[in-house]
Amino acid sequence: MGKLPQLMLKDNWKELSLKARKIYKDSLEETLRLFPFDEETLKEFQELPSAIGGSVTDFGAPAPSPIEEYKRVLPKKSAEITETDPYDLVQMIKKGKYSCMEVLNAYFHAAILASKLTNCVYEFLPQESLKVAKYLDDNFDKLKDKLPLFGLPFSIKEMIPFVNRSVTHGSLCYLDRVVDYNADIVEILLKAGANAFVRTTNPQSLMMLECESYTHGRTVNPFNSSLTCGGSSGGEGALNGIGGSAIGLGSDIGGSIRCPSAFNGIYGLRLTVGRLPTGDYMSCQMGSEAILSVTGPLTRSLDLLELFTKTIIDSKPWTIDPTLASIEWKSEPKDKKFKIGILSHDGVVAPHPPVKRALNLVKEKLMELDNVEVFEFTPYEHARAQKIITSLYFEDGGADTKNTLLDTGEPMCEQTKWALGNENVKPLTFPEQWKLNIEKQKYRKEYLKYWNQFEADAIIAPVFPGPAAKHRTAKYWGYTSQWNLLDYPVLVFPVTKVDLDLDHPDSEYKPLNDIDEFTYKQYDSAKSFENAPVCLGAVGLRNTEEKLITIGKILRDIT
Repeated sequence: MGKLPQLMLKDNWKELSLKARKIYKDSLEETLRLFPFDEETLKEFQELPSAIGGSVTDFGAPAPSPIEEYKRVLPKKSAEITETDPYDLVQMIKKGKYSCMEVLNAYFHAAILASKLTNCVYEFLPQESLKVAKYLDDNFDKLKDKLPLFGLPFSIKEMIPFVNRSVTHGSLCYLDRVVDYNADIVEILLKAGANAFVRTTNPQSLMMLECESYTHGRTVNPFNSSLTCGGSSGGEGALNGIGGSAIGLGSDIGGSIRCPSAFNGIYGLRLTVGRLPTGDYMSCQMGSEAILSVTGPLTRSLDLLELFTKTIIDSKPWTIDPTLASIEWKSEPKDKKFKIGILSHDGVVAPHPPVKRALNLVKEKLMELDNVEVFEFTPYEHARAQKIITSLYFEDGGADTKNTLLDTGEPMCEQTKWALGNENVKPLTFPEQWKLNIEKQKYRKEYLKYWNQFEADAIIAPVFPGPAAKHRTAKYWGYTSQWNLLDYPVLVFPVTKVDLDLDHPDSEYKPLNDIDEFTYKQYDSAKSFENAPVCLGAVGLRNTEEKLITIGKILRDIT
């Protein structure tokens, strides 16, 4: 980790928000100069409905279904590249069908359109990525067979350090925190031939399943703009969901990779703590270790997700990051026998009709397979887990998060207020922290014993009670934070989308508690969630990512 400015800015937040938007606008102008549209596409781009308003408190007037506009305007030549499975695209680049420059140009065109339609890009990286693409093309014969990710454009969540760029993690007071280094994982990917081309939006404080901040405004869902793209890796979810990135890098402490993946209909992987490097990322409460964040990919391609993750682990990142476990990549055979449980309800909040249907669909398909045994997995005290983890998220009672807003007068976003307003959030003394950590470890041991009695290879579970949530309503994290507390990896995979004829609200349902009632009432009609993707998660025991990817391939083949 390099040197960082020590003091937070004290300028008025409104002035700082203008500076943040200028970073975006300047990078857009430079990208359009270096990777120009043809005249017809430029005209259509300028006329597109925009999710970017006149200010960060103006959320623009996005199209009802941004992805339809995106597909209409994206040039055919660019679409030929970006709509190719990103894993296959890497092989095509290596065979010389496309140059790295052609691929970069196509993905910039896609990302520019995606950004106006969903407000998913924090800033473009035209100069840096142009230099990389030219170098790779100039050394094609020498490097194509040596670099596993040769020429692959990838996107990065804004809180991940990138050299000579500010890292705010959604807090305006950090606009001058310009880092002089790349995060370890970024360096690994660049050395493997990948090419970072955009940085994506993340929300204020990072602790929300929404993507709203005063650095960029609001990022919307590409399938239905009245819904959230999820958070905190929200920009990654929207950009990859619409097709504007081959693969993206996000982070997850309570659902921040998994919900953006699920809400945008793509694959996402929350890995076990200690498999991929994150020690030089930026966030509030840096140094807190009760609940650790992890990093991982979001992408349309399961094969690329596997190659991307394997490439990082094959680089032996534990030789540069002492917090990592030295666990080599270990592939699983696809034809072995698997025992898979179905978690239909966590005992706290009921899934919405589209998620219930997805669970039943997957269950029925799995039961038809000779090499899969399916059983119903009943939850083990998930409400207890929620109390423990919500108490441990903010050991300082949210003081560090609040301090980032004080001097600039930056308002607290609604979802930040909600996260900090949880009844379990309070400043903890050292003995209180110790007690909660003991409870955490006790619960982990009990859960492992409970899991092992089933001898399960994986559990299929909801990622969220419903499809993508309406804006500012994603207030139940239990289907994701459960696995953060246990530190279990989860692979998110697409299943279906909301069906207007099949997914009617259950008028007979009787809520179990207040949060169940609140969540139940959000699903007022299938029409409100029209076009929304429906994904599920495959959960495994610690350090079983390879097994989950193998199971993911089985699930991909049957859904």
